Amino acid sequence: MLAEVESFAATDRRFWPRSSQERAVERFYEPGVERYADYHGGMLNFGLWRDGVDDYRKASENLVRTVARSIALAATSRLLDVACGMGAQDVFLARELGCRSIDGIDVTWKHVATARRRARDARVEERVRFHHGTAVDLPFDGESFTHIICIEGAEHFDTRQRFLHEAFRVLAAGGRIALTDFSMKRAPRTAFERVLAELGRRGWHVPRANLDAADGLRRKIESAGFRNVRIEEAGADVIPGYYAEGRKPENLQALYQIRGFCITRASLWIDALVYHLHRLGLLEYVFVSAEKP
Repeated sequence: MLAEVESFAATDRRFWPRSSQERAVERFYEPGVERYADYHGGMLNFGLWRDGVDDYRKASENLVRTVARSIALAATSRLLDVACGMGAQDVFLARELGCRSIDGIDVTWKHVATARRRARDARVEERVRFHHGTAVDLPFDGESFTHIICIEGAEHFDTRQRFLHEAFRVLAAGGRIALTDFSMKRAPRTAFERVLAELGRRGWHVPRANLDAADGLRRKIESAGFRNVRIEEAGADVIPGYYAEGRKPENLQALYQIRGFCITRASLWIDALVYHLHRLGLLEYVFVSAEKP
């Protein structure tokens, strides 16, 4: 697997400055990718655990499908997936919806290389393409896409606001954008809550500028030029199910083998912080959609 991933080390790979947010996020996500590619079908999202769904693969596909439906993705769509991970959700959408074209972009090179292999193996590489790049400087011409999705990525961008302006630029008039994102339900009230929130922010590499409540998130989306903004809270159907999934003995054993003991323990620690911040009423998971006039 490592040889296959590295074989895609082409001229379009970018090397981020050591002190950049892009490099910090890439270092956070790259450990174990060579062995992680086929675990859970390559999906990386939290999953949508509704309607009796109790299997991660089904929950993750349920989330991607819900995002697609929220902006009416169809066979004629030209889709941009920002923070596409290892490409599993894009191959899934190509098969399920037959989009005209899908371009995925991710800051982590190993994700991109793995996604390209996945598209090749699925024989969809002619219309599903992957790029190494940053969400705050998208390498595409204006009005290149009819739809944009970003699943659990915008909290990392430096900043979410810059990404929204870039998304508006590359989206065609009448186009639609959908995010799954995280918002603050309220400000911390105690020293314990402040420490917990700060640990979560730092551990998950979230810039302070991205700590938005739902109203603040709405204002940022509208200030970028979008209209008809819809925000739906869904944390209760997302965060507890993902947290429980990660603690199943069989998944713990697999993750220790894939990512190693230290990285796995650190990831579980961050997952626990997210879960407890949600339980305390500080953090919410939201589905967001909007349109470009």
